[in-house]
Amino acid sequence: MTGSDPISDAVVAGSAAGELGDAIQASRRKKRERYSVFQAPTPAGACSNCSTQLSGPVCHSCGQTADTYHRPIWDLLTDILDGLFGLEGRLWRTLPPLMFKPGKITQNYLSGVRARYVMPFRLYLTASVLFFLLVFAFDGIGGGDDTPATIDPEDVASVEANLTNLDAQLAEAGISPEQRAEIVRMTEAGIDQAQSPPDLPPEVRTMQGQVNRDEIKRSFRQALLPEDFPAETAGEDAGEDGPVVVGDGVMVDPNGLDELPLPVRRDLADRADRIIDSGGATLAAEMQRWAPTMMFCLLPLYALMLAAMHFYKKGYFFYDHLVVSLHFHAFMFFLITGLSLAAHIIPGWIAVMIGLVWSNWYLYRLHRTVYSHGRFSSILRLVALDFAYLILLSFALLGLLIVSVMTT
Repeated sequence: MTGSDPISDAVVAGSAAGELGDAIQASRRKKRERYSVFQAPTPAGACSNCSTQLSGPVCHSCGQTADTYHRPIWDLLTDILDGLFGLEGRLWRTLPPLMFKPGKITQNYLSGVRARYVMPFRLYLTASVLFFLLVFAFDGIGGGDDTPATIDPEDVASVEANLTNLDAQLAEAGISPEQRAEIVRMTEAGIDQAQSPPDLPPEVRTMQGQVNRDEIKRSFRQALLPEDFPAETAGEDAGEDGPVVVGDGVMVDPNGLDELPLPVRRDLADRADRIIDSGGATLAAEMQRWAPTMMFCLLPLYALMLAAMHFYKKGYFFYDHLVVSLHFHAFMFFLITGLSLAAHIIPGWIAVMIGLVWSNWYLYRLHRTVYSHGRFSSILRLVALDFAYLILLSFALLGLLIVSVMTT
Protein backbone atom coordinates (compact mmCIF):
# COMPACT_ATOMS: atom_id res chain seq x y z
CA MET A 1 0.00 0.00 0.00
CA THR A 2 1.46 3.29 -1.11
CA GLY A 3 0.87 6.80 0.19
CA SER A 4 1.67 8.46 3.44
CA ASP A 5 -0.04 8.27 6.79
CA PRO A 6 -1.81 11.58 7.57
CA ILE A 7 -0.92 11.36 11.24
CA SER A 8 2.74 10.68 10.48
CA ASP A 9 2.79 13.54 7.99
CA ALA A 10 1.34 15.88 10.59
CA VAL A 11 3.87 14.82 13.18
CA VAL A 12 6.76 15.22 10.74
CA ALA A 13 5.45 18.57 9.57
CA GLY A 14 5.02 19.78 13.14
CA SER A 15 8.49 18.58 14.05
CA ALA A 16 9.98 20.33 11.03
CA ALA A 17 8.12 23.54 11.87
CA GLY A 18 9.31 23.31 15.44
CA GLU A 19 12.89 22.74 14.37
CA LEU A 20 12.67 25.66 11.97
CA GLY A 21 11.28 27.91 14.71
CA ASP A 22 14.01 26.79 17.12
CA ALA A 23 16.62 27.46 14.46
CA ILE A 24 15.28 30.97 13.80
CA GLN A 25 15.13 31.71 17.54
CA ALA A 26 18.64 30.32 18.02
CA SER A 27 19.90 32.44 15.16
CA ARG A 28 18.40 35.59 16.65
CA ARG A 29 19.77 34.74 20.07
CA LYS A 30 23.17 34.00 18.54
CA LYS A 31 23.28 37.53 17.21
CA ARG A 32 22.44 38.95 20.63
CA GLU A 33 24.83 36.74 22.58
CA ARG A 34 28.34 37.95 23.27
CA TYR A 35 31.57 36.10 23.63
CA SER A 36 32.22 35.01 27.20
CA VAL A 37 35.17 33.34 28.86
CA PHE A 38 32.68 31.20 30.76
CA GLN A 39 31.83 28.35 28.41
CA ALA A 40 29.46 25.46 29.12
CA PRO A 41 31.19 22.26 30.29
CA THR A 42 28.96 20.19 27.99
CA PRO A 43 28.83 20.01 24.17
CA ALA A 44 26.31 22.05 22.22
CA GLY A 45 22.78 20.68 22.44
CA ALA A 46 23.27 19.23 25.93
CA CYS A 47 22.17 20.67 29.23
CA SER A 48 25.08 22.43 30.90
CA ASN A 49 23.81 21.37 34.32
CA CYS A 50 23.06 17.63 33.98
CA SER A 51 24.39 16.82 30.45
CA THR A 52 20.97 15.60 29.27
CA GLN A 53 20.38 15.95 25.53
CA LEU A 54 18.09 18.95 25.02
CA SER A 55 14.88 18.72 22.99
CA GLY A 56 13.77 22.28 23.63
CA PRO A 57 14.69 25.51 25.42
CA VAL A 58 14.25 23.87 28.86
CA CYS A 59 15.89 20.67 30.09
CA HIS A 60 13.24 18.02 30.73
CA SER A 61 15.46 16.36 33.35
CA CYS A 62 16.53 19.16 35.72
CA GLY A 63 14.37 22.06 34.51
CA GLN A 64 17.26 24.45 33.75
CA THR A 65 16.81 26.80 30.81
CA ALA A 66 19.23 26.52 27.92
CA ASP A 67 19.83 30.28 27.79
CA THR A 68 23.43 31.32 28.49
CA TYR A 69 22.37 34.83 29.61
CA HIS A 70 25.35 36.29 27.72
CA ARG A 71 23.26 39.13 26.36
CA PRO A 72 22.99 42.88 26.94
CA ILE A 73 21.70 43.61 30.42
CA TRP A 74 18.72 45.61 29.14
CA ASP A 75 17.66 42.57 27.10
CA LEU A 76 17.62 40.43 30.24
CA LEU A 77 15.74 43.11 32.21
CA THR A 78 13.14 43.29 29.43
CA ASP A 79 12.57 39.54 29.70
CA ILE A 80 12.15 39.76 33.48
CA LEU A 81 9.75 42.72 33.35
CA ASP A 82 7.76 41.14 30.54
CA GLY A 83 7.43 37.90 32.46
CA LEU A 84 6.27 39.70 35.60
CA PHE A 85 4.15 42.58 34.32
CA GLY A 86 3.34 41.53 30.76
CA LEU A 87 -0.22 40.80 29.77
CA GLU A 88 0.73 37.15 29.47
CA GLY A 89 2.57 37.15 32.79
CA ARG A 90 1.49 35.01 35.70
CA LEU A 91 0.79 37.98 37.95
CA TRP A 92 -2.05 39.20 35.78
CA ARG A 93 -3.49 35.69 35.55
CA THR A 94 -3.35 35.41 39.33
CA LEU A 95 -4.62 38.77 40.64
CA PRO A 96 -8.17 38.81 39.18
CA PRO A 97 -9.21 35.38 40.51
CA LEU A 98 -7.37 36.05 43.77
CA MET A 99 -9.39 39.19 44.41
CA PHE A 100 -12.73 38.41 42.82
CA LYS A 101 -13.03 34.61 42.84
CA PRO A 102 -12.15 33.55 46.39
CA GLY A 103 -10.73 30.07 46.62
CA LYS A 104 -10.45 29.45 42.88
CA ILE A 105 -6.68 29.68 42.49
CA THR A 106 -6.23 27.94 45.85
CA GLN A 107 -8.35 25.00 44.75
CA ASN A 108 -6.67 24.94 41.32
CA TYR A 109 -3.19 25.09 42.83
CA LEU A 110 -3.87 22.28 45.28
CA SER A 111 -5.41 20.26 42.46
CA GLY A 112 -2.24 20.53 40.36
CA VAL A 113 -3.00 23.56 38.13
CA ARG A 114 0.08 25.59 39.10
CA ALA A 115 2.13 26.73 36.10
CA ARG A 116 -0.28 29.51 35.17
CA TYR A 117 -0.28 31.16 38.61
CA VAL A 118 2.31 32.91 40.75
CA MET A 119 3.64 30.60 43.44
CA PRO A 120 1.81 31.22 46.77
CA PHE A 121 4.90 32.27 48.72
CA ARG A 122 6.10 34.59 45.95
CA LEU A 123 2.61 36.06 45.69
CA TYR A 124 2.61 36.72 49.43
CA LEU A 125 6.03 38.40 49.24
CA THR A 126 4.89 40.64 46.38
CA ALA A 127 1.75 41.69 48.23
CA SER A 128 3.56 42.31 51.53
CA VAL A 129 6.32 44.36 49.87
CA LEU A 130 3.73 46.61 48.20
CA PHE A 131 1.82 46.97 51.46
CA PHE A 132 4.76 47.82 53.68
CA LEU A 133 6.21 50.10 51.01
CA LEU A 134 2.98 52.09 51.08
CA VAL A 135 2.74 52.14 54.87
CA PHE A 136 6.37 52.93 55.68
CA ALA A 137 7.87 54.63 52.65
CA PHE A 138 4.90 56.93 52.11
CA ASP A 139 4.21 57.64 55.78
CA GLY A 140 1.08 55.71 56.49
CA ILE A 141 -2.22 54.78 54.94
CA GLY A 142 -4.97 57.00 53.75
CA GLY A 143 -5.21 60.69 53.02
CA GLY A 144 -3.49 62.30 55.93
CA ASP A 145 -4.10 65.95 56.66
CA ASP A 146 -0.83 67.86 56.58
CA THR A 147 -2.50 71.19 57.38
CA PRO A 148 -0.85 72.75 60.43
CA ALA A 149 -3.02 72.74 63.53
CA THR A 150 -4.51 76.12 64.34
CA ILE A 151 -6.47 77.43 67.29
CA ASP A 152 -9.16 80.04 67.27
CA PRO A 153 -7.94 83.28 68.88
CA GLU A 154 -10.97 83.13 71.15
CA ASP A 155 -9.77 79.73 72.45
CA VAL A 156 -6.32 81.19 73.10
CA ALA A 157 -7.90 84.07 75.03
CA SER A 158 -10.01 81.60 77.01
CA VAL A 159 -6.92 79.56 77.98
CA GLU A 160 -5.08 82.69 79.08
CA ALA A 161 -8.11 83.79 81.13
CA ASN A 162 -8.27 80.38 82.82
CA LEU A 163 -4.59 80.61 83.70
CA THR A 164 -5.15 84.07 85.18
CA ASN A 165 -8.08 82.78 87.24
CA LEU A 166 -5.94 79.86 88.40
CA ASP A 167 -3.23 82.24 89.58
CA ALA A 168 -5.83 84.31 91.45
CA GLN A 169 -7.28 81.22 93.15
CA LEU A 170 -3.83 80.07 94.21
CA ALA A 171 -3.13 83.52 95.64
CA GLU A 172 -6.35 83.39 97.67
CA ALA A 173 -5.27 80.00 98.99
CA GLY A 174 -2.16 81.60 100.45
CA ILE A 175 0.36 79.98 98.07
CA SER A 176 3.53 81.98 97.59
CA PRO A 177 4.20 83.75 94.25
CA GLU A 178 7.09 81.37 93.49
CA GLN A 179 4.88 78.34 94.04
CA ARG A 180 2.10 79.90 91.97
CA ALA A 181 4.51 80.60 89.11
CA GLU A 182 5.72 76.98 89.18
CA ILE A 183 2.15 75.62 89.13
CA VAL A 184 1.14 77.90 86.28
CA ARG A 185 4.29 76.94 84.37
CA MET A 186 3.53 73.23 84.75
CA THR A 187 -0.07 73.87 83.65
CA GLU A 188 1.14 75.68 80.55
CA ALA A 189 3.60 72.87 79.84
CA GLY A 190 0.69 70.43 79.88
CA ILE A 191 -0.68 72.05 76.74
CA ASP A 192 0.37 69.93 73.75
CA GLN A 193 2.82 71.56 71.39
CA ALA A 194 0.57 70.90 68.38
CA GLN A 195 -2.21 72.83 70.17
CA SER A 196 -0.07 75.84 71.00
CA PRO A 197 -1.04 79.23 69.57
CA PRO A 198 0.14 79.31 65.94
CA ASP A 199 1.78 82.72 66.30
CA LEU A 200 4.38 81.59 68.84
CA PRO A 201 8.01 81.98 67.71
CA PRO A 202 9.72 78.72 66.63
CA GLU A 203 12.22 78.83 69.48
CA VAL A 204 9.38 79.14 72.01
CA ARG A 205 7.57 76.17 70.49
CA THR A 206 10.80 74.14 70.51
CA MET A 207 11.43 74.99 74.14
CA GLN A 208 7.86 74.14 75.07
CA GLY A 209 8.19 70.77 73.33
CA GLN A 210 11.37 70.05 75.27
CA VAL A 211 9.61 70.94 78.52
CA ASN A 212 6.81 68.54 77.65
CA ARG A 213 9.27 65.74 76.90
CA ASP A 214 11.16 66.36 80.14
CA GLU A 215 7.92 66.17 82.11
CA ILE A 216 6.95 62.92 80.42
CA LYS A 217 10.38 61.39 81.06
CA ARG A 218 10.28 62.47 84.70
CA SER A 219 6.78 60.99 85.18
CA PHE A 220 7.84 57.73 83.55
CA ARG A 221 11.01 57.43 85.62
CA GLN A 222 9.14 58.30 88.82
CA ALA A 223 6.67 55.46 88.21
CA LEU A 224 9.31 53.00 86.97
CA LEU A 225 12.08 53.84 89.46
CA PRO A 226 10.46 54.94 92.75
CA GLU A 227 13.84 54.36 94.44
CA ASP A 228 15.16 57.49 92.72
CA PHE A 229 12.21 59.62 93.87
CA PRO A 230 11.63 58.76 97.54
CA ALA A 231 9.98 62.08 98.41
CA GLU A 232 7.60 62.14 95.44
CA THR A 233 6.48 58.50 95.76
CA ALA A 234 5.80 58.53 99.49
CA GLY A 235 2.20 59.74 99.09
CA GLU A 236 -0.92 57.67 98.83
CA ASP A 237 -1.31 58.28 95.11
CA ALA A 238 2.13 56.95 94.21
CA GLY A 239 2.14 54.85 91.04
CA GLU A 240 -1.41 55.86 90.04
CA ASP A 241 -0.59 58.28 87.28
CA GLY A 242 -1.80 55.92 84.56
CA PRO A 243 -0.50 55.62 80.99
CA VAL A 244 2.17 58.01 79.73
CA VAL A 245 2.23 59.27 76.15
CA VAL A 246 5.68 58.57 74.70
CA GLY A 247 5.07 59.29 71.02
CA ASP A 248 2.49 59.81 68.30
CA GLY A 249 -0.44 57.81 69.59
CA VAL A 250 1.81 55.50 71.64
CA MET A 251 0.89 55.22 75.32
CA VAL A 252 2.80 53.18 77.87
CA ASP A 253 1.59 52.35 81.37
CA PRO A 254 4.62 51.88 83.66
CA ASN A 255 2.48 50.69 86.54
CA GLY A 256 2.85 47.02 87.34
CA LEU A 257 6.53 46.98 86.33
CA ASP A 258 7.83 47.77 89.81
CA GLU A 259 8.28 44.05 90.53
CA LEU A 260 10.96 43.72 87.87
CA PRO A 261 14.62 43.72 88.98
CA LEU A 262 16.13 47.16 89.38
CA PRO A 263 18.71 46.77 86.53
CA VAL A 264 15.91 45.80 84.15
CA ARG A 265 13.82 48.81 85.17
CA ARG A 266 16.79 51.13 84.76
CA ASP A 267 17.39 49.74 81.27
CA LEU A 268 13.71 50.25 80.41
CA ALA A 269 13.87 53.81 81.71
CA ASP A 270 16.91 54.55 79.54
CA ARG A 271 15.19 53.09 76.50
CA ALA A 272 12.07 55.14 77.27
CA ASP A 273 14.21 58.29 77.46
CA ARG A 274 15.58 57.61 73.98
CA ILE A 275 12.08 56.98 72.62
CA ILE A 276 10.67 60.16 74.19
CA ASP A 277 13.63 62.30 73.07
CA SER A 278 13.06 61.17 69.48
CA GLY A 279 9.34 61.85 69.69
CA GLY A 280 8.62 58.15 69.19
CA ALA A 281 10.62 57.98 65.93
CA THR A 282 13.03 55.30 67.18
CA LEU A 283 10.16 53.13 68.39
CA ALA A 284 8.30 53.58 65.11
CA ALA A 285 11.43 52.64 63.16
CA GLU A 286 11.87 49.44 65.16
CA MET A 287 8.20 48.55 64.75
CA GLN A 288 8.55 49.05 61.00
CA ARG A 289 11.59 46.76 60.99
CA TRP A 290 9.88 43.96 62.91
CA ALA A 291 6.34 44.22 61.46
CA PRO A 292 7.04 42.12 58.32
CA THR A 293 8.57 39.41 60.51
CA MET A 294 5.52 39.45 62.77
CA MET A 295 3.16 39.02 59.83
CA PHE A 296 5.32 36.24 58.41
CA CYS A 297 5.12 34.39 61.74
CA LEU A 298 1.32 34.66 61.65
CA LEU A 299 1.16 32.59 58.44
CA PRO A 300 1.80 29.15 59.99
CA LEU A 301 -0.26 30.09 63.06
CA TYR A 302 -3.26 30.87 60.87
CA ALA A 303 -2.68 27.60 59.03
CA LEU A 304 -2.66 25.81 62.40
CA MET A 305 -6.04 27.34 63.22
CA LEU A 306 -7.38 26.09 59.89
CA ALA A 307 -5.91 22.64 60.55
CA ALA A 308 -7.47 22.53 64.03
CA MET A 309 -10.81 23.55 62.57
CA HIS A 310 -10.68 20.72 60.00
CA PHE A 311 -8.94 18.01 62.02
CA TYR A 312 -11.77 15.56 61.35
CA LYS A 313 -11.60 15.90 57.56
CA LYS A 314 -9.45 13.36 55.77
CA GLY A 315 -7.36 14.31 52.77
CA TYR A 316 -6.37 17.79 54.00
CA PHE A 317 -2.74 18.27 54.96
CA PHE A 318 -0.94 21.12 56.70
CA TYR A 319 0.56 22.13 53.36
CA ASP A 320 -2.96 22.68 52.03
CA HIS A 321 -3.88 24.92 54.97
CA LEU A 322 -0.60 26.82 54.56
CA VAL A 323 -1.42 27.57 50.91
CA VAL A 324 -4.84 28.82 52.01
CA SER A 325 -3.14 31.04 54.60
CA LEU A 326 -0.68 32.42 52.04
CA HIS A 327 -3.42 33.24 49.54
CA PHE A 328 -5.66 34.79 52.18
CA HIS A 329 -2.90 37.04 53.59
CA ALA A 330 -1.80 38.02 50.07
CA PHE A 331 -5.40 38.96 49.32
CA MET A 332 -5.58 41.05 52.52
CA PHE A 333 -2.36 42.89 51.67
CA PHE A 334 -3.56 43.70 48.14
CA LEU A 335 -6.98 44.72 49.47
CA ILE A 336 -5.64 47.06 52.16
CA THR A 337 -3.14 48.55 49.71
CA GLY A 338 -5.87 49.28 47.18
CA LEU A 339 -8.27 50.69 49.74
CA SER A 340 -5.50 52.83 51.21
CA LEU A 341 -4.95 54.43 47.84
CA ALA A 342 -8.69 54.81 47.36
CA ALA A 343 -8.94 56.54 50.77
CA HIS A 344 -7.47 59.62 49.11
CA ILE A 345 -10.61 59.79 46.94
CA ILE A 346 -13.43 58.30 49.04
CA PRO A 347 -14.17 58.87 52.75
CA GLY A 348 -12.11 56.73 55.07
CA TRP A 349 -15.10 55.12 56.78
CA ILE A 350 -16.38 53.89 53.41
CA ALA A 351 -13.00 52.30 52.67
CA VAL A 352 -13.06 50.60 56.08
CA MET A 353 -16.57 49.24 55.51
CA ILE A 354 -15.61 47.94 52.06
CA GLY A 355 -12.57 46.21 53.59
CA LEU A 356 -14.60 44.55 56.35
CA VAL A 357 -17.35 43.31 54.03
CA TRP A 358 -14.97 42.20 51.26
CA SER A 359 -12.57 40.33 53.56
CA ASN A 360 -15.36 38.47 55.36
CA TRP A 361 -17.08 37.60 52.09
CA TYR A 362 -13.74 36.33 50.80
CA LEU A 363 -13.21 34.12 53.84
CA TYR A 364 -16.77 32.81 53.58
CA ARG A 365 -16.32 31.89 49.91
CA LEU A 366 -12.93 30.36 50.74
CA HIS A 367 -14.61 27.87 53.07
CA ARG A 368 -17.28 27.15 50.52
CA THR A 369 -14.85 26.59 47.63
CA VAL A 370 -11.75 25.00 49.16
CA TYR A 371 -13.26 23.07 52.07
CA SER A 372 -16.71 22.41 50.54
CA HIS A 373 -18.65 23.57 53.60
CA GLY A 374 -22.30 24.50 53.61
CA ARG A 375 -23.56 28.05 54.04
CA PHE A 376 -24.34 27.85 57.75
CA SER A 377 -21.15 25.96 58.55
CA SER A 378 -19.07 28.50 56.60
CA ILE A 379 -20.63 31.40 58.51
CA LEU A 380 -19.90 29.74 61.87
CA ARG A 381 -16.30 29.10 60.89
CA LEU A 382 -15.98 32.65 59.61
CA VAL A 383 -17.08 34.07 62.98
CA ALA A 384 -14.82 31.69 64.90
CA LEU A 385 -11.80 32.52 62.74
CA ASP A 386 -12.42 36.27 63.03
CA PHE A 387 -12.57 36.05 66.81
CA ALA A 388 -9.52 33.78 67.11
CA TYR A 389 -7.46 35.81 64.67
CA LEU A 390 -8.33 39.04 66.46
CA ILE A 391 -6.98 37.60 69.71
CA LEU A 392 -3.90 36.27 67.93
CA LEU A 393 -3.27 39.62 66.26
CA SER A 394 -3.63 41.44 69.59
CA PHE A 395 -0.95 39.27 71.18
CA ALA A 396 1.22 39.68 68.07
CA LEU A 397 0.97 43.49 68.27
CA LEU A 398 1.82 43.37 71.97
CA GLY A 399 4.83 41.21 71.18
CA LEU A 400 5.80 43.61 68.39
CA LEU A 401 5.72 46.54 70.83
CA ILE A 402 7.81 44.66 73.42
CA VAL A 403 10.41 43.55 70.87
CA SER A 404 10.58 47.05 69.40
CA VAL A 405 11.12 48.63 72.82
CA MET A 406 13.80 46.09 73.76
CA THR A 407 15.69 46.69 70.51
CA THR A 408 15.44 50.48 70.58
